[in-house]
Amino acid sequence: MKKVLFATTALVMTAGVAAAEVAVSGDARIGLRYESNTNYGDFARNAAGDIIGYDEGDSSWNVVNRARVKFHMTGESDAGITFGAKVRADQAARANRGDNNSSTAGEVYVSGAYGKLTAGDIDGALEKAVGDLPEVGLTGLDFWNEFAYATSEEVGGDASLLYEYSFGNANIYASFSDGYIGNTSIKRDDNAWAIGLGYDLGDYTFGIGYESAEYTINPFVIDDDGIESVAVGPLGFAAPSDTWGISGGTSWNGITFKAAYLKTSSDDDLLDYAQYGLGMGYEMSNGVGLTAFYRKNDFKNVDVDGRAFGLGASYDLGGGATIKGGVVDSKINVGSYDIDNTLADFGLEFKF
Repeated sequence: MKKVLFATTALVMTAGVAAAEVAVSGDARIGLRYESNTNYGDFARNAAGDIIGYDEGDSSWNVVNRARVKFHMTGESDAGITFGAKVRADQAARANRGDNNSSTAGEVYVSGAYGKLTAGDIDGALEKAVGDLPEVGLTGLDFWNEFAYATSEEVGGDASLLYEYSFGNANIYASFSDGYIGNTSIKRDDNAWAIGLGYDLGDYTFGIGYESAEYTINPFVIDDDGIESVAVGPLGFAAPSDTWGISGGTSWNGITFKAAYLKTSSDDDLLDYAQYGLGMGYEMSNGVGLTAFYRKNDFKNVDVDGRAFGLGASYDLGGGATIKGGVVDSKINVGSYDIDNTLADFGLEFKF
């Protein structure tokens, strides 16, 4: 990926001081996206919140176009400590919240011999250790390949701290999400923390971790707003919960496999659930790539479950241009209601 260096000698006023630089990159995409059920997850409810009906929506075709500029600022102190920050142009307002406030976009980091500390809109320790399944399509197709984590950037834009340290083949992680707006007492959610361990044995990788949150996250949260209440209502402000997760993967001759399992126990027994899935990827020497995943969400004490599987393909045209496309089929079962949705997209992705 080509990068433009705006300043490569910003800190060379005296000898021995390392240079700082700002690298600019970007990405863009163009294509089409299809959805078979635009009412997916939009249930009719009575005053008590009980589901009393569901109307399937129409299908839709939408134009896909997006362009983003990314900035990566880096530097190094006299003592050899590396520091930096990353932000996209569209995140500028949320990355600059004032002198005392925590931003909800971008990230700032510092690293050295004792590990790396990152603050901002980042993945938590459990997600860093266990991870997600392979993404499919040009747009991610509502990212059904991603598991729900309480200590990650998907949860209300909470600001988080993540510590990482590597030794040998092992990587340890610890994270904390503050749940507050800046340094005020106004809560977005509540606090959450997590720990994780990843281990790399070359052709085999393993991950395990734990997180604790003062709320229970809904495993059906995706980009569509309606899906957040499809199961038992929005869970971002519900009872405290604990989650354990484990994953394992292997690769050979360009083929990768991954399996993961997560179990969430809530103080509200109705909100106990498990998430699990399988993923596969294949990178061919001719530039063709294939991805696939299967993911399942299953509530333990209520009649709610869901599954999704996806297939994706890509072809590298060289020079930063790639043809991408994918299909995701998802289904949610809520009592006597079975709701299906099919998503598909196709187009070109560019890296600058």
